[in-house]
Amino acid sequence: MTEVARLAQDARHLMLAVSLLAAASCRGDASVADADEFTLPEAMLASSEDYCAIPQMALEVLADLPGADAEPVDDVNWFARPVPHPGDDWIIAFASHDQNYLYNLTTDERVMIPDRSDAVATPDGRYMTVPSYYTPDSNTRFYPVEPMLEALAEGRDVADLEPAFIHDHPAMHRVYYQSTAIVGEVDTDSGLETTYRLMFSGTAHDSRFRIVDYLFRHSADTGELLDVQASDPMTICPEIRNDLNTPFMSKDGRHVAAYTSDVPGNAYAQGASLKVYEITSTDPAFGSTSCAEVLDLGFVAGKADFSFDGTMLTFHLSQGQYLTPFVNGGLSESTITDVMVARLDRDADGRIQGSSGLQRLTTSLTAGVGSYFPAFLPDGALFFLSNTSPRESETEKRFRFRVVDPTSRGWRTSGMQSSADAALWRDLGALWQRACIANAPPGADPYPLDEHELAGQAMSLTPAQCGALVRDAREGDFAEERDWAALETLCVAIEP
Repeated sequence: MTEVARLAQDARHLMLAVSLLAAASCRGDASVADADEFTLPEAMLASSEDYCAIPQMALEVLADLPGADAEPVDDVNWFARPVPHPGDDWIIAFASHDQNYLYNLTTDERVMIPDRSDAVATPDGRYMTVPSYYTPDSNTRFYPVEPMLEALAEGRDVADLEPAFIHDHPAMHRVYYQSTAIVGEVDTDSGLETTYRLMFSGTAHDSRFRIVDYLFRHSADTGELLDVQASDPMTICPEIRNDLNTPFMSKDGRHVAAYTSDVPGNAYAQGASLKVYEITSTDPAFGSTSCAEVLDLGFVAGKADFSFDGTMLTFHLSQGQYLTPFVNGGLSESTITDVMVARLDRDADGRIQGSSGLQRLTTSLTAGVGSYFPAFLPDGALFFLSNTSPRESETEKRFRFRVVDPTSRGWRTSGMQSSADAALWRDLGALWQRACIANAPPGADPYPLDEHELAGQAMSLTPAQCGALVRDAREGDFAEERDWAALETLCVAIEP
């Protein structure tokens, strides 16, 4: 990296650190209790009251790749995930045209790595995992990350890299869509013992997600891998019902975020939502796990991701296709996706107790175009994918990787956890739709919004826009019975 690029990267990291420090201060974190008082970000203080003119991203964008001089990305298969490493660069893994890549979002350089898709690094950055659906022998593989980083720095492909471990188990053939965690690490006389927990999707024969714990033993002297022991697969807890392939696990392996519906099938069900569960027990001998629900976000949402420190959860909302759990080659022309982030509250033992803030980070208004599959980077920044045209269109396909500060819009302190607040958010969304999309014919994409989409749309408004919307609606509709005071309060319930 050039010195100019390095200085720019340092500045971005400093700006992100300041923002995250401010967010921690608002939560009353004792370590930053004496920090300077921070004000609302400029985007949330904007004086514009034009509530129908919502920008696509009213937040701090730290990187937008590929650059003008780099080779464009014209295909992305499924998701992308961060790759922790000793340096400061933002590095991710993604797949394009059925080939995995390592991509440095700081230097805008990428190289091929093994297998066809779903390359996900372990949270310590030591191994790159690839599920069995995308490997030559239909077995899950663990590759060493260090040779990949060396190849990326040198600009050479390493698609033929040999795996460090192959997991061959009859119940694990052709699984995909995994998340990774570390549930234990012990220094012994013989070396370091690390237990990785991976959660995979189901197979064509058994749709239930399954969890496997892998004990890796490394030499104390050389760091060489000495042995791996894999538990028998354990199916996801029965408390997570009709998940429609949405579960994702936290980096410590203690929590799972998943859409949950009491109604079988793919149709939207009233009351279905994204929930967080604590894994309360695992039993490899019986191939089972148990969970307890700890948080209901209240949104119909697809894939989620936990931050590395466990203080935030990000996910995407979807219009048209109400979950959009899978995206290959872009969004369909009837779908819009957008990114949200929730602030998580944990007790002293790390158990999630609730959520005290929400932010909507993007707002797409064009059918077939959106931002999706957000994921956290180790330093607290967040990145997501965006497509520029619908999958079915004849135009050239282009995909963007955007890195943002996930705290830069200000936290909505009233969420969807209480029925009263949820009703107010839906009311605001209905007011916005009537004011701004009044001429949309029934069934027009992407409007009108379904009832469960109204609250998320309302959260795209700034306080100034929200206040103006409520004022105009109140002055224009005297006969309507609404709690106008509560709506006005909701508009300004924002923290830095």
